[in-house]
Amino acid sequence: MDWFKVEIYIPESHFSMLQSALQSVDAGHIGNYDSCLSYSRVKGIWRPLWGASPYNGAEGTVSEAEELKVEVNISSDKLTSTLRSIRTVHPYEEPVINVIPLCATREEALMEETKEIQEQRRLLGAKYRRAIPQSEEVWHHFKGKEYKVVACPVMHTESQEIYCVYQALYGSYGIYCRPLDMFMSEVDHEKYPQAGQKYRFEKK
Repeated sequence: MDWFKVEIYIPESHFSMLQSALQSVDAGHIGNYDSCLSYSRVKGIWRPLWGASPYNGAEGTVSEAEELKVEVNISSDKLTSTLRSIRTVHPYEEPVINVIPLCATREEALMEETKEIQEQRRLLGAKYRRAIPQSEEVWHHFKGKEYKVVACPVMHTESQEIYCVYQALYGSYGIYCRPLDMFMSEVDHEKYPQAGQKYRFEKK
């Protein structure tokens, strides 16, 4: 989805009305936050030409006044409604509203990726009925050794099988890859009757 930064120059007297108008169309909604915007004080300069009906100033005279520059980020699906809402409360005959395309930010991409991973982790957790491994966690093997999780879940590009990559915390610190089904499986207590834990790997 494309994103835009909208810059609005408006008298400070109308800021609260603008803020409410932006909120009404959900402009400035970023992740788990809404009503996000910033503003700064600037000085505007203009000259009304013949036939103009200025909010401030006189025809043919260069005028200047303090204004607020309001900045808000919006997604492309909210652009039309946002511009319409701004114009309903803006007092100027010709308001200055700049719409600036934004490159997809790394933060946005990470946010979408994080949502997908969180949903995948939720589904896997429901499948195994316990939390699945996360990077940097230390898990204990039923035979007594400890391992640090490198990455999980990891998907095989051909088979789509889910794996867990982990590193031994002993010896040569080897790195291993095991299907997540196996990593999360219960110990075969008939084969290993002395095992002291229920699962093959358990979080320390």
